[in-house]
Amino acid sequence: MIKAINFINLIVYRSVSELRSEGSRTYISYLWWIIEPLMSLAVYYVAFKYIFHRETEYFALFLFIGVVNYRFFAGTVTRSSTSITSGKGLMQLVYVHKSLFPLTVVAVNLVKFCITLLLVVAAVWLSGLVPSWPYLMLPVLMGLLLLFTAGVSMICAVITPFFPDFQVILGTLMHLLVFVSGVFFDVRQMPDPVRSIMLLNPLTVFNDQFRAVLLYRQWPDASSFWPGLIAGAVCLAVGGFLIHYFNRHFPKIG
Repeated sequence: MIKAINFINLIVYRSVSELRSEGSRTYISYLWWIIEPLMSLAVYYVAFKYIFHRETEYFALFLFIGVVNYRFFAGTVTRSSTSITSGKGLMQLVYVHKSLFPLTVVAVNLVKFCITLLLVVAAVWLSGLVPSWPYLMLPVLMGLLLLFTAGVSMICAVITPFFPDFQVILGTLMHLLVFVSGVFFDVRQMPDPVRSIMLLNPLTVFNDQFRAVLLYRQWPDASSFWPGLIAGAVCLAVGGFLIHYFNRHFPKIG
């Protein structure tokens, strides 16, 4: 129990240090956490609104929700994939369980995600969509997205030290993922065979359910949670097991 508490405290300490470090590296500091997703939103909005002529109601908000969720997942997984390799210097100085490195990345990006999600909620309110009781499910949706993101991040963190070229493959997969996760398209309007395939991707489900709560003021479909919950739990268990199994081997790699 004491070891677990100390480990959590270490994650918190490293996460706070990383957040402060990020804020000190640029002139406008923490404002980049808001400006970056807004810049991504602007690029995608222009492309899909004026080039591909998307006419979805509240399209900017629709897109904003998908962009914020995707950036949290993709950014966390990508950074976590190199976290153990980047932490080799610390490993050689002191013993730490190597799950510390991807979990720190998850914690840092979770803080950024919460800030940008608050920005999304504010934009929704300013658009005249008043808060409703389904908002109570937002913490549940955030928890499920966090579980899935942490699980995939742990697995990717294990792969890269043994197979460095995985970073290139992962980058390509993340570019593909943005088009098959319901970021730009409403999965509810797709024909049944395509919709069923798209919903196999937990990130598509999360995007759809976040929009159900924020845009349509509907209670999320609880039955759709199971794929994401199961996938997240399995990935977290597998990733945790692999990191623990190779825990003492990582400092010797490379």
